[in-house]
Amino acid sequence: MVQIKDKYLVILAGSPRGGEKTWDSLYKYVIKHLDADLAICTGDNFYVETSLTSNAKYKWIFNEPKNWSDYYSNHYSNKWKDYLILGKEYGMAGGIDDNSGSGAIVSALKDIIYQNYLPTLENYDYIIYSRFDQMYTDYHPKFTGDNLWIPEGEDYLGICDRHIIFPSKYAKSYFNVCEYFDSNNAYENAPKLVTPESVFLEHLHSESLSKKIQRIKRFQFTVALKKDSTRWRVAKYKIHFYHHLMMKYPDEFIASIANLIHEYGLIRSGLKKPAFILNYYYLKIRRSLGDLKKKFSIKD
Repeated sequence: MVQIKDKYLVILAGSPRGGEKTWDSLYKYVIKHLDADLAICTGDNFYVETSLTSNAKYKWIFNEPKNWSDYYSNHYSNKWKDYLILGKEYGMAGGIDDNSGSGAIVSALKDIIYQNYLPTLENYDYIIYSRFDQMYTDYHPKFTGDNLWIPEGEDYLGICDRHIIFPSKYAKSYFNVCEYFDSNNAYENAPKLVTPESVFLEHLHSESLSKKIQRIKRFQFTVALKKDSTRWRVAKYKIHFYHHLMMKYPDEFIASIANLIHEYGLIRSGLKKPAFILNYYYLKIRRSLGDLKKKFSIKD
């Protein structure tokens, strides 16, 4: 008998940031739209009862180590630390010892899924691996085929690692990133600048998956509540009319809203997302004025 698979599994990994308004956009534009199941993967020190815990079919809660070096030492023994330290300036070693950033944590989260939950992933056609702090501006695309789909932008010398969609048959290859950078081959062939994004791309290349990458138009951006903690970039740009919600990467926001306007036109987009449209033009005007200021400063 041929096993009938469920179509999509959405996995959110990391710290549950962004709050209920952010997660409401996930439910509307992703979970309900795709009729997808939801899995959350987070540490026990972050686990609290929210709408996420009510909506998640799977709750993969682990004991959060104070120093992620302990996790790596328990599972790997070769080049992992040497490799991570190569990128400590760019946050790749974040989570081990006193290094800033979250690169080691993000990679370990993938390893936790790799070590424990691959059989669950095999029950689905497609995996959507993302973060808790993604605010969606439009409906998530539906996919068929054999590619890896990644939103455009935020590549930082590699390729953006905040959101990806791929067939479940590639789950083992995708999530075994810690095995990759624990190898002599990864260390000896490290990119010139070791960033989370460059490591992500090199890993996909090592698994013969990089040629399957397809870029898609951005339909979400990264946010944070004022109270949310962070190990790397602090959100500085307020989203007006959204109480206490900040955007972390303005380019993500601008691209997402520009794509929304292109898809629906300005009037329909304004009716769908009036606050976002107003923030979009405010930010565009602010940038234009900043460019003019720089231009005249240079002349002076």
